[in-house]
Amino acid sequence: MGKVIVIGSQKGGVGKTTTTLNLAHSLQSMGKKVLTIDFDSQANLTTCYGVENTNELEYTIGHLMMTQIEEQVPESPDAFIQSKDGVDFIPSSIYLSVVDAKLRTEMGAERMLAEVLEPIKDRYDYVLIDTCAVAKWNMGVAH
Repeated sequence: MGKVIVIGSQKGGVGKTTTTLNLAHSLQSMGKKVLTIDFDSQANLTTCYGVENTNELEYTIGHLMMTQIEEQVPESPDAFIQSKDGVDFIPSSIYLSVVDAKLRTEMGAERMLAEVLEPIKDRYDYVLIDTCAVAKWNMGVAH
């Protein structure tokens, strides 16, 4: 079972993304299978992985979350997972801010990310989640 680690702080510019990226590569160099999730609409972690036009991405954590909110059957989680230098990641884009606004009106929003991760987390030793500066709600992924 993969361990889920959320890297968060209420303040911006404190190194959440840098910590996520460095921890992912350190764990990978130790032979661990790692998935990172860019859970920030600024998509800084996504750009660290070399994705330049995040607004053009068809498969992001925002899109995956929206399918969960709308109770649709998502495409295979594999469609959302990209890989760079031995670390898998699910990218983000500004679309996540639309999801954030919609989550404010949803019952059970605090469990939605956990539900999204359920079918894939056991593939990894670690799932690292890079959050936005203000985590307004509990993502319900602590284990």
